[in-house]
Amino acid sequence: MLWILIAFFLLLLAGVIILLPFFRPPALAEPDGAVDHKLLSLYIRRDQLYQAIREAKFDLDTGKLSPEDYERQVARLKRQAASVLRAIDKREASLVSPEWDEQIEAQVRTARSGRTARRPAVVTTVSAKAGRARYCPQCGARLEAEDRFCPACGARVA
Repeated sequence: MLWILIAFFLLLLAGVIILLPFFRPPALAEPDGAVDHKLLSLYIRRDQLYQAIREAKFDLDTGKLSPEDYERQVARLKRQAASVLRAIDKREASLVSPEWDEQIEAQVRTARSGRTARRPAVVTTVSAKAGRARYCPQCGARLEAEDRFCPACGARVA
């Protein structure tokens, strides 16, 4: 009798340990101070509208909605989604400082000027059968006769 009682308590303990994670609320990451709650709510609303459009299409496919009702409902949802997307664009633009934008543009200009300086002015793609060298049209690296891809950048060579 004692062994049955001990086995019952061990089984109960194992069940509690196994099922405990299902009864705990999920641990959420603590947001840092840089979270924009207005933008977050706009993203949530956008996702809700996208889901509503998908559900309307499903309802049309299953016969719950007539084509006329579907068109009306989707048109209304698309108008709402467009206004939410415009609000997201405005909010995101207001969060980016002009100084950051100028720094990014300066880095892009620097990267582009360095890349174009390495490229040859004229790209030769004459085949090796004619006795001339071949160069990659993407990066300008010299190609061998049997190369189908550039060994430097991986671009496909005709």
